[in-house]
Amino acid sequence: MPTLSPLQRCSLCLLLMCLLHIPLLYAQRPEADFGTKTIPNKVVYRLKPQQPRLMRSGQENGMRQALQRIGAEQVQPKFPAIAAKQAIATARQAAPSADLSLIYELKYGTAHTFEEVKTALMATGQVAYVEPLYIREPFHQPNDPASDSTKTTQYYLKQVQAYGGWAAEKGDTTMVIGILDTGVRLTHQDLQSKVKYNYADPVDGIDNDGNGLIDDFAGWDFADKDNNVADDSPWTGHGTAVAGVAAAATNNGTGMAGMGYNARFMPLKIFSSHPNGPFGGYEAIVYAADNGCKVINLSWGGTSYSQFEQDVINYAVLEKDVLIIASAGNTNADLDFYPASYENVVSVGGANNKDVKYKDHTYSYKIDLISPSINIYAPSAAGDTKYGNVGGTSFSAPTVAGGAALVRHHFPDLNARQVAERLRSSTDNIYTLEGNKPYLEMLGTGRFNLKKALTTPDLKSIRCTKLAPVAKQNLAAGKTIRFAAEFINLLAPTTALEVTLTSLSPYVTVKQSDVNLGSIGTMVSASTEGKPFVLKIEDNAPIFHKVYLRLGFKDGDYESFQHFELVINPDFATLNANNLRLTLNSLGNIGYNGLKMQQGVGVTYGEGASMLFEGGLMVATEAGVVADNLHNADWQNDNNFTPLHLTSQHFETPQADQEIRSLMETKVTGHPLVEVKTVGFAWADAANQDYVIIEYQITNRSSDTIQQLHTGLFADWDIGRYTRNIAAWDSQLQLGYVYNPEVQLPYAGIKLLTPEQQVIYHAIDNIGGNDSTVSVDDGFTNEEKYKIISNGTSRLRAGGKTGNNVSHVVGGTSINLAPGQVKTIAFAVLAGHNLEALQQHAQAAQQKYISIRTGPLPVATAFEACLSGPAVVAPEGGSNFNFYADADAKNFLGTGKYFTIPSTAQNTTIYAANADSMFSSMAVPMEIQVIPAPKADFSFLTEYPQVNAVVQLKDRSQDATAWEWDFGDGTTSTAQHPQHAFQKPGSYNVKLTVTDKLNCQRHTISQTIAVFDTAPKLYPNPVRDYLAITLTRPLTADASTAPMLQLTDVTGKAVSVTFLSADNTNFKYDLSTLAPGVYFARITYLGKTFVERVLVQ
Repeated sequence: MPTLSPLQRCSLCLLLMCLLHIPLLYAQRPEADFGTKTIPNKVVYRLKPQQPRLMRSGQENGMRQALQRIGAEQVQPKFPAIAAKQAIATARQAAPSADLSLIYELKYGTAHTFEEVKTALMATGQVAYVEPLYIREPFHQPNDPASDSTKTTQYYLKQVQAYGGWAAEKGDTTMVIGILDTGVRLTHQDLQSKVKYNYADPVDGIDNDGNGLIDDFAGWDFADKDNNVADDSPWTGHGTAVAGVAAAATNNGTGMAGMGYNARFMPLKIFSSHPNGPFGGYEAIVYAADNGCKVINLSWGGTSYSQFEQDVINYAVLEKDVLIIASAGNTNADLDFYPASYENVVSVGGANNKDVKYKDHTYSYKIDLISPSINIYAPSAAGDTKYGNVGGTSFSAPTVAGGAALVRHHFPDLNARQVAERLRSSTDNIYTLEGNKPYLEMLGTGRFNLKKALTTPDLKSIRCTKLAPVAKQNLAAGKTIRFAAEFINLLAPTTALEVTLTSLSPYVTVKQSDVNLGSIGTMVSASTEGKPFVLKIEDNAPIFHKVYLRLGFKDGDYESFQHFELVINPDFATLNANNLRLTLNSLGNIGYNGLKMQQGVGVTYGEGASMLFEGGLMVATEAGVVADNLHNADWQNDNNFTPLHLTSQHFETPQADQEIRSLMETKVTGHPLVEVKTVGFAWADAANQDYVIIEYQITNRSSDTIQQLHTGLFADWDIGRYTRNIAAWDSQLQLGYVYNPEVQLPYAGIKLLTPEQQVIYHAIDNIGGNDSTVSVDDGFTNEEKYKIISNGTSRLRAGGKTGNNVSHVVGGTSINLAPGQVKTIAFAVLAGHNLEALQQHAQAAQQKYISIRTGPLPVATAFEACLSGPAVVAPEGGSNFNFYADADAKNFLGTGKYFTIPSTAQNTTIYAANADSMFSSMAVPMEIQVIPAPKADFSFLTEYPQVNAVVQLKDRSQDATAWEWDFGDGTTSTAQHPQHAFQKPGSYNVKLTVTDKLNCQRHTISQTIAVFDTAPKLYPNPVRDYLAITLTRPLTADASTAPMLQLTDVTGKAVSVTFLSADNTNFKYDLSTLAPGVYFARITYLGKTFVERVLVQ
């Protein structure tokens, strides 16, 4: 971190206190400087609920060491009386909604900054927050010169129907309004009879009531710590006027009438009598709440938010049932002033005598109602009988506070929140007036009406207590988001309540807008349950854009509204799934959104404060230009990247419990165009809860090869007292780490996870370094950045022996990145309670990254090859593999989608590992089997094949996968078991050729088949030499299977013939010796006889 003055440090921390968390429903508006000064060298902090018990049991060493380290000069409970009461509370009591006994005030020396104090206390893990103490200012506004300065009438009493209200209720002296202001002239004729005195502690120099305040008989000065509540601050007269508007004596025939009629007021001075003196507003709130005030008026404020102040408000309202009324502000802008804009406060804006917003007054969706605020006739501190006209929302608030006291008295069974809703729900509509139309619903429900607040029966009021996205959703452009809502009915029961959600922005469309809550009883809660609202964020939504959502309520004649703020399409997001939380933006930064330190959590570990001041990606090439978004020589973000896709969160992905992704490209002169995809990973399980992983995929989008690509992750750590940090390097783990040698604070570091051609590490002394390093405290030039990122492991330690303001960079250099080629580099950002723990977390991060960046195991497969032929091994389960000759993957064979073995003589095994990702998988055996040669064989299944009859053939080959049949008659087949019909009788040579599955070898076999005619026939006829008889089945040794021929001439004389030959299908006789002529052949065959005429030529 750079060296800053104490004032600069304090200013920086004021920003850090207002950290914005996405999604936001109550985001704070841009800070103005009104009421934001702080008390020097003092902070207020709140312990976590379990810490007092731990301290009483002796487990407070961490806090004691932290207080010693920051030189705490004084530590005490902020509210000692409450702390004492809480200490004796029984275990049976429910935990308070706002436990002020946990809040402490700390005074520290000028040698330390607010940031150092906050860091030390938050690092203990025992503290919920650390904040400065703000000095708020009264909302006083001088009279408008154009107003009628001679006007002395109280016009506003008629305007708010005070007279009608007084007819219904005048209250009594038991109703006390706390006037927390600049003091009061107690002797004024319209105030002296209305003071609430503490008769338990008369002015005698003794603390008679034992509350720690001596003689707080007529109030107390919480700024100057005495009992003098005179109106003598730099804003003299403000408090006197406020007290008069709220509670001046009424119906006494003198001066003016206070709105509270018979109510009394408690004068509590909170502004010092001395310029630049202290402020005691919130101590006074606690005192007023503890001492009987039913209404408190706060006509002051500022623009900065404080959780401490909200805690005090919650205590007064939720624990002590006090109604708090506050001024909304005197700035003509859409602003949120505090305390008016805190939860559980009624915020009162200002109007003129025509119910139109006064030109110089604030408007906001957090204003609840308005009341007249100009030319307000009020007592003056200048004399006991003096009056004057005053203006500002400082004086509209007490009109409502006085009326609220009467409402509380009239409805004694209502609590403070319910009375607040009666005030809101009974106003007069002002939005039909032309001057108010630009401020629709930004002036609350309307103008305060006392009569209606007191007399209107069955007022209704529904308030939404929570409107938030359902868990694990990303408020990015183009997303559809589900919102859940919770409600409470504070007044009369509803019968058919309908709630409608609308968007006031063109960038958000409500897809599911309505929910019917029906009947809800008084003080009963309801929710949307399983029917959430659904919103669509438009694709063209601007970055980090604030939008307003409106809830409309309707139940019969009852109609009301409520507004919420929502920040959409943020350009940063936070990994928060485990002990280490880290913000990533869309421009390469880690920790914060560049130098906008109110946007992001930094890097936090456990319950501690952020340990990081600045961090981010650095990318450089051999040309010497570094692309980054770190601070430059002018202490501005370098802005060298253009976002292509903003950060988006993803939950329960296949690789992690939470991911953040973004895409950007370089935009700097002299640097080749590269595209960077960022993916952040986080896991919630115990083994992986102390680190996150950030992976950068860098693509060369230029047309030239990048000769050298230097990539590093820079971090300026601030652990405890940032000037006492040491940076070091663990070469074995490739881990750069930083620690504070003075105290037991966490170690933090960056581990390189990917194999690199050259590892980068440079430890930096931010101030006071020698020529071996650079100084980033006085600005960070491109030359300095290039020096630390382009020289490998160039400096291994920073901080000396006792520590310094240090930072470091961890990274790697790649050679020859071709156009379109992608280089992946990954880091673990991690923390641990000591070095050993940090190293263990580094090893766990390495194993986790290997597991998510290792491809799946290839499928173990057997491959077949031809004898002496090539074998191709093509594994499944990936697209790129490394091949090895051995199971230990030591004998590398090659890489690719497949691997070819040139010649295979026998069965063999090689091993394949998936190489699709950063790391290869385990090698899996791939068996190569040499297939045997095929052997053809077949048989005929038909006993006596005949012409045109189907002959069935049966393949009996071995190791064959393809068949080619030749039936000898000019026809073929590729069936394994074909059928065939021969058209003519005779003997046919049937041939079968078979092939193995790889078409390596073929084998052929032939067999002869005899095909018989269907009936015996004589041929040729006429005949010259022989006469043949066709057979219908094969001849056998049995003579009965042979035909017999008897030949006669035309005279019937038998003629002798000689047997000539016989084959499978024919039986032949020699007729060559016969004389030409006609003969008759008598054939006997297979038990049948037939005669046929034969012509011998």
